[in-house]
Amino acid sequence: MKKANLVLAAALAAAGVTSVATGLLTPATAIAQAAPQKIGAKMLKPLKAAQEAIGAKNWEAAIASLTEAQAIEPKTPYEAFMVDELGWYARLQTKDYKGAEEALARAVASGFVAEADVPQRNKALAQINYQIQDYAKAVEYGNKYLVAAPGSADIGALVAQSKFLQDDFAGARATVDQITTGQAKPDEQLLLIGLRSNYELKDRPGTVRSLEALVRHYPATKYWEDLLNNQLYETKADRDLRALYRLIADTKTMNRPEEYSEAASTLMTGGFPSEAKQLLEQGVAAGVFQGEPLARAQADLARAKSGADADRKELPGADQALAAAKLGNEMVAMGKLFFSVGEYGKAADAIQKGLAKGGVADVDDAHMLAGIAHSRAGKSAEALAAFDAVKDAKLAEVARLWKLHVETTGAPAG
Repeated sequence: MKKANLVLAAALAAAGVTSVATGLLTPATAIAQAAPQKIGAKMLKPLKAAQEAIGAKNWEAAIASLTEAQAIEPKTPYEAFMVDELGWYARLQTKDYKGAEEALARAVASGFVAEADVPQRNKALAQINYQIQDYAKAVEYGNKYLVAAPGSADIGALVAQSKFLQDDFAGARATVDQITTGQAKPDEQLLLIGLRSNYELKDRPGTVRSLEALVRHYPATKYWEDLLNNQLYETKADRDLRALYRLIADTKTMNRPEEYSEAASTLMTGGFPSEAKQLLEQGVAAGVFQGEPLARAQADLARAKSGADADRKELPGADQALAAAKLGNEMVAMGKLFFSVGEYGKAADAIQKGLAKGGVADVDDAHMLAGIAHSRAGKSAEALAAFDAVKDAKLAEVARLWKLHVETTGAPAG
């Protein structure tokens, strides 16, 4: 029995996305002769009072003065702008996000905001609209900001998340691709939104690409587990499953009794009893098996121990047998023996000799086993070359994941 496919619920909350970057913004700093347009005396009094209250962080007094200024009619367009310019900032401090958004939107639309300041105002509008769950406006203003700052991870995530929350999964994925393409290390939140979007679109290749990107840049166990679970659902042949279960073991994502049992079964079937014994012993020692599964595991372990005893008896003559071997298959068989008992350097050498000799029955399996042996021996370059030599399409999927493991660790498993 295989694990449920993809654990994708985590990390799609608004962490790092919803906060409004007030520290990057300030309202107009001068209400006097320095203003670009004249403010009438009647309007000047409450505006100055509001600005002084803002300076003192007396937000309620500032809003009271701005309410007084708002009631004065008629107002010039510039006077209306100054009421909004001070008003959005004061309201933001009191968490009146709706009032702050309305005032800031009017201020930006007035044409009086300096051109250099418009991008940051659009960023704030995107964040505020996300906060009040007006996702369409969050996308609108976020996209305006991205024109000025196309690589912005936080606003890119905000726009993608806003599209996702409107069930625009294709749009969310497109935004993620737009922001992350060409980046040395894409933002983790963006990659997660791309992952969930692909999942909702039922795009398995896209889902796999997203998981691989997460593993490559943020090689956490949880991402490896999702990626390998996904591959487990697509892998059928025992030969391919052996390679995949070995990777599950090496990435420390094997944690269920049925995984240990299935992995041990495929190893025994393939002629690796010593490796099966070691795996089952680890599962039993970790307390993975309880009740009836424990009894079955102990029976499987007894059979594995019997096979491992046979391996030990054969091992003393293995070097001589390899030297005397005339056929590629015989050399690969010796490599499997060395591999099963954990002699990975010798295993890789024997398998490579067999491949060079020729006539190996399953060349792809031999290359895969050599790659795993090199990986566990700490020889990354040799491992990658061996995995690249795997040509069978299904086994090559597993080989690609092994390459990812080697590239993200550069060292054998502990």
